[in-house]
Amino acid sequence: MPVLNVRGATVSYGGRAVVRGVDLAVEPGEAVALMGANGSGKSTLIKAVAGLVPLAGGSIALFGTPQKRFRAWKRIGYVPQRTGAASGVPSTAAEVVSQGRLAHRFLGMPPNRADRESVTRSLAEVGLADHAHCSVDTLSGGQQQRVLIARALATDPELLIMDEPTVGVDAETQAALATVVADRIDAGCAVLLVTHELGPLTDRLDRAVVLADGKVVHDGAPPRPVGEHADPHHDHAHPHANGDSADEAIWGGK
Repeated sequence: MPVLNVRGATVSYGGRAVVRGVDLAVEPGEAVALMGANGSGKSTLIKAVAGLVPLAGGSIALFGTPQKRFRAWKRIGYVPQRTGAASGVPSTAAEVVSQGRLAHRFLGMPPNRADRESVTRSLAEVGLADHAHCSVDTLSGGQQQRVLIARALATDPELLIMDEPTVGVDAETQAALATVVADRIDAGCAVLLVTHELGPLTDRLDRAVVLADGKVVHDGAPPRPVGEHADPHHDHAHPHANGDSADEAIWGGK
């Protein structure tokens, strides 16, 4: 039974379909990259999976349960696109990460020993053990992103969903993320990673699903960079993708 099963998913904004009839399944322990150029619909699809935007058509099931009836959100760790971990309310890194434990205890109950140990372990996993008591708004952008990743890890998820976690962050954070994802894959956690670049994760992923104009155009081996995009120093930023191939759908064509 897939941990995630999307069938014919359609999401519309202002009457315009952004995601159009997408099928996507992720099996237990499977690592899948969701790829595509900017505007292809991949982040919108992820938000629909996380219950943040409604479907206009189709269905989503999580661990065999229709999303509308799904309540076991502690089984899912979600890392949104980087907007900063600071929310205007002074919080330490440990306090932000502890939010990932809320689904593990009754409403209003204080953190228990298991919660505290999970927070400590998750911060160490992303290399921020020494920053647990630092105010989040004093951390760098890359460190804030790692705090958000640690928050998702703290829930001890069976499915880890990450929406472009490496965009705009430093090389150290990218390396930390690769290690975290690899460790979770080794532990049997299913991973759905939205990304432009696979980098060191290429050999750890089972397959890639590529979107273009809201539709799946490839589901299989990760596409290879083409032309100047094979250069690791190339800036991958494209507002549109109208190519027919999976490679062009990610990196653009001529």
